[in-house]
Amino acid sequence: MIIYKDNIILDSHLPFRITRHVLKREDNLAECFHYHDFCEITYVESGQGSYKVNGRILKMNPGDLIIFNNVEPHGWMVEDETMTVLVMTFSTDFVSSPTDALSQKYLKPFAERGSNFQNRISGEDANVEVIYALMLEEFEEYHNKDAGYECMIKADTLKILTLLLRHYRDDESITAGGRKLDDKIKCMHRLEQAVYYINTHYAEKLMLEDVASIVYMSPNYFSTYFHNVTGKTFSEYITLLRLQRAGELRSSTDLSVSDIALECGFRNLSNYYRLQKKYGKSVCI
Repeated sequence: MIIYKDNIILDSHLPFRITRHVLKREDNLAECFHYHDFCEITYVESGQGSYKVNGRILKMNPGDLIIFNNVEPHGWMVEDETMTVLVMTFSTDFVSSPTDALSQKYLKPFAERGSNFQNRISGEDANVEVIYALMLEEFEEYHNKDAGYECMIKADTLKILTLLLRHYRDDESITAGGRKLDDKIKCMHRLEQAVYYINTHYAEKLMLEDVASIVYMSPNYFSTYFHNVTGKTFSEYITLLRLQRAGELRSSTDLSVSDIALECGFRNLSNYYRLQKKYGKSVCI
């Protein structure tokens, strides 16, 4: 699993975006996960596929909905030739103010999760059809930009979030014991620093204890949190990253395989071949 941060920046005037994407099976990246600084609601319009998030593989069919908050690395795999999705993204500031307790309720499905929480909502749920209709309205408003479109988009967004709140309340997926989003954001920010360090020093000898100290976490806590978020151990992540970089060099340079292996942090050529055989199909290149 290779984690990267999405570089999309929402407009400060209207920190909201809704777009339609056609995902192609040929573009599947088995172990590439991304996260972003905003919340996401995605509706599958056609095609089948799956999303990987929090160590789970969630099968997605036409009519299904899935949500992600701003600290959840996730990735997708298309099973049909294509999968068309309507993707709505927005910043937490767009709907909630720290000084307005009422507005903060809108983000509860993204902020507080119980152990039974599911990111996916089946298309059989009555709320999903209504949410999709609202998303289509937002899509038209967002792209037509008629007078007052910002107000219409915010009104529809609040309706969608209220329906999500009711769904998860009925599902008992939000519990008083759910970990607060603020705490998750702090941990994710520290993990982001660790991932950046790993991504820029992958060719060097990396020790878990050293990286943990950089982000002010104990080795045990860092190891557990890293695995919970990425689904990979610290050493597995580094191996996959090195294999990815090696694949990029193979396709873009004339370096020998042995030189590439050494440049990417492998001790020797036999070690590179052994790990390539073990992880090769999981590498994102």
